[in-house]
Amino acid sequence: MAYIDHTIEAYLRRNIIFPFYWKYIKRSNVLNYYQELKIHQWNTLKENRKIQQKKLYKLIKYAGQNIPYYKKVINEYNIQFSEDTIFEDIKKFPLLTKEIIRNNFDQLYKFRDRTYFCNHTSGSTGEPAIFYQDKYCLEWKIATKIFFDEWAGRQIGEPMVKLWGAVQDILKEGQGIKAYLRQQFYGVTTLNSYRMTEKNLYDYVRKINSIKPRLIFTYTNSIDELARFIQDHHLTVYSPRAIMNSAGVLFPEIRTKVEKVFKAPIFDNYGSREAGGIACNCEKNEGLHLIPNIHYVEILDANAKEASPGESGEIVITLLNNYTMPLIRYTIEDRGILSKKVCSCGRGFPLLEKVEGRILDMFKNKQGDLIGSGYFISLIYSRDYVKKFQIIQKNVNYIVINLVLKDNQKIQDVKKDFKNINKKIKLVMGNETKIKYNIIDEIKPIKAGKYLYTFSQVED
Repeated sequence: MAYIDHTIEAYLRRNIIFPFYWKYIKRSNVLNYYQELKIHQWNTLKENRKIQQKKLYKLIKYAGQNIPYYKKVINEYNIQFSEDTIFEDIKKFPLLTKEIIRNNFDQLYKFRDRTYFCNHTSGSTGEPAIFYQDKYCLEWKIATKIFFDEWAGRQIGEPMVKLWGAVQDILKEGQGIKAYLRQQFYGVTTLNSYRMTEKNLYDYVRKINSIKPRLIFTYTNSIDELARFIQDHHLTVYSPRAIMNSAGVLFPEIRTKVEKVFKAPIFDNYGSREAGGIACNCEKNEGLHLIPNIHYVEILDANAKEASPGESGEIVITLLNNYTMPLIRYTIEDRGILSKKVCSCGRGFPLLEKVEGRILDMFKNKQGDLIGSGYFISLIYSRDYVKKFQIIQKNVNYIVINLVLKDNQKIQDVKKDFKNINKKIKLVMGNETKIKYNIIDEIKPIKAGKYLYTFSQVED
């Protein structure tokens, strides 16, 4: 298939190739689950809560009967539960951390069939977590991805560019004849965000203009870097129907720049490798919809109690569709805020007001206050002399700011701006805070293909 007639290609994929492939070759229920999500989105919130209640009870009942770790937990904590009271009963379970998973790994899974596979997190902010999933879990993940893509205007089979860098994905979708055939089959072209050199960025713009994707699926920082490159080099780029952001907090400054350059709206997708798609905004952009069919999400305050809507807290997730290795009250190590609002789109899905970012991205001052990374990013992002930056908290009194300057910028010209930045940092971190600036040539991405705008090395 050539790129020149996307309409015919997409029609064939959507109506003939994919239905036949998933139903008769893969023996998959992906399209059934996708249709289920499409129908349930127009349920009332009460109706969807009832579906979630049944699935949550079924999962916990199965885990208590089949998974050694949960058998032990239920016995030690003397946990009683029923379908009618399951939303209260689940609070009796202890939180599940990555450390607990590592220490009890062999007690946390049971293979139900031969469809299981091993997966793992990128380890971008710590040691990777390894976990098992199965066909049933994977099918729901794929169905959710199709569902969210449709919100952003991409129908099944339409061309998409994926600006991505996870090693396991790039190896699978990267170079060679297999990668080419895979791209033609799915309509997805993967551009490696781990190698965003000037030569590659020119090539990426050329490919986007040739492919004319309906959707660009990308890391936050990768689309930010590409938008900066297009703007700085006065290039013209094709405008997709939308850009789907993932794997990073979409700060307002980044949204504004990217939407201006690509002349397309950004849909903010929150997810993870272990949980799949967790939340996404719809066309109304009034928050991120949680999907009750797939996850049970809690926001907990500093005392591990349920946070009120509008109050920041730690995101805790129970995966409703992974029976091989149930993750019950899993601390995904992100912070977020539940919304008080009901979205005007009419969908019966609850809303996250926003995801604030990784817990390890939060800076902590001497008084123990947590300050979101967005505050520090806003101080640096729009400076016209900055090409790239990274802000690192070494300890409660020491912050390092690495800067890559734009061409022809002289160090002595930018240093005079540091005093103003320092003043605003000390306003939240304390006057005794030491701030060091490093002018460097490059900030390399981590092995997952993205680089971190901020991270803290302060231990909790």
